Amino acid sequence: MTFALALGGALSYGLADFSGGYASRRLHPWGVAVWSQTIGLLPLAIGIGLFPATRVTLADLVWGAMAGVGGVIGVGLLYRSLAEGTMAIVSPLTAATTAAIPVVVDLAAGGTLGLASGLGVLLALAAIATIAGERSEQRLSPRLVLMALAAGTGFAIFFIAISQTAEASGFWPLVGARAMTLPIGLLIHRSLEPRIRPTLAGFRWVATAGLLDMGANLLVAVALQRGPLGIVSVLSSMYPVVTALVAVAVVGERLTRVQMAGVVMALAAVALLVS
Repeated sequence: MTFALALGGALSYGLADFSGGYASRRLHPWGVAVWSQTIGLLPLAIGIGLFPATRVTLADLVWGAMAGVGGVIGVGLLYRSLAEGTMAIVSPLTAATTAAIPVVVDLAAGGTLGLASGLGVLLALAAIATIAGERSEQRLSPRLVLMALAAGTGFAIFFIAISQTAEASGFWPLVGARAMTLPIGLLIHRSLEPRIRPTLAGFRWVATAGLLDMGANLLVAVALQRGPLGIVSVLSSMYPVVTALVAVAVVGERLTRVQMAGVVMALAAVALLVS
């Protein structure tokens, strides 16, 4: 059940990332992040109402707030990199980083790294080098690569922090997270682009991103509270499969053979980290 929740979160994250990335090609990425995070309050409220917590501590809310800091940075940078780069390349780079960091954290906490997990980390690094180093019209600039890696780091912080919350707290840690994401996102967006209202044409993509992203957060929060951090984080990081397929089908993205090899390596890294 825990792993099914994580995979359901991956599906929802993948669709949300495509929607947010597509909206960010028309609107300011941080504006998309702010509005999508605001719209996400609706499914969060529904989730809290349907599944009330039995015990919420200050520690749960603090960990949630820390998750929110990582989450808003991850969302903003991801939408920016998806808007400027090729979605089918950016998304796997971000996911490989998101998947690898919790594994390293588990090691630091006294866990052990199996052969498959070790190969997964090495393959993730190889995928990053392959995609970033390919010389073609769709080559990612060093700035885009760094943004994708920073976004993955932000999401890894989100997963790590939520995993520290108690199952009894239910979805309330996400309230603490959203209490941080909205003001931080709004402050960053205001400093870059004063106008925050999305156009009607782009709003449906923003709304879709917000609803799906929070839906994924709800599923993954339960999985993280019940299951092991490393495995749940990696399963949740399978979302690039969805993002890449939708990007190819909807916007007609094309990859070179070397880039495709890098994407396959990134996805294989995620699979190895799960095993």
